[in-house]
Amino acid sequence: MRERGHMNKWSFLKDMIHGADVIIEIVDARDVQGTRLPIAEKWAGSKRLLMVANKIDLLKPGTMLPKLQNKGIYLSAKKFSEQDRWDFLNGIMARTSVRPVKAILVGYPNVGKSSLINMVVRRSVTRVSAVAGTTKNIQWVKVNDELMISDYRGLFPNKETPEMLVRKGAINVAGNEEKFAYQFLERVSKKPHLVEWLEEKYGIKLKDAKNPEEILEKIAKRRGWCLKGGEPNIEEAARSIVRTMKDAPEI
Repeated sequence: MRERGHMNKWSFLKDMIHGADVIIEIVDARDVQGTRLPIAEKWAGSKRLLMVANKIDLLKPGTMLPKLQNKGIYLSAKKFSEQDRWDFLNGIMARTSVRPVKAILVGYPNVGKSSLINMVVRRSVTRVSAVAGTTKNIQWVKVNDELMISDYRGLFPNKETPEMLVRKGAINVAGNEEKFAYQFLERVSKKPHLVEWLEEKYGIKLKDAKNPEEILEKIAKRRGWCLKGGEPNIEEAARSIVRTMKDAPEI
């Protein structure tokens, strides 16, 4: 049953793509290649496809941006300018001569599809949430007389591991946060710029932290998360890390 339901998601997406004029693939600017949907790109075809790399605001300052295929664009749905909005709209309209245009957004869960729709219409018309998989139903939104836009539920390839999906914010791991927090912190300890980001995020110093548990202890103490007897609440710190890792400058 689960497999049949999974296949139905892709089958319905294929139908949606075939019925749209423009397909907007939203990827994460921190991992463009790792958040692409090759099968959706194949169904769309290069002429109808607009790749948009969202969350550019999370990148480390000075990060080199790879060129996106087919004149794709970088932006931030949270910190956008009027120029960003017009670049986005013009990018859509340039991909077809059909009017009015029906454009559909596709991408991983929690990559920012709903936020981009709210950006382009200048009001909150779709539900935006930090919880992966919020978009359940198709909702067409009229931007103007020449453009209708919608987003489809987030999807990801079967090859993805749970660890990678958690780091990308694509799945929820309620009840298993410590495992993924430890995996993430092991990686952080090997990357100085991520250590700096974590220190700034929590207002702590990690120079003397030798392992993930010591990092979690520092976070718990800094935030005042303690158990009876004054022991640092590692579980609460791990939950915080899992919520925070999706905003790291590198996935």
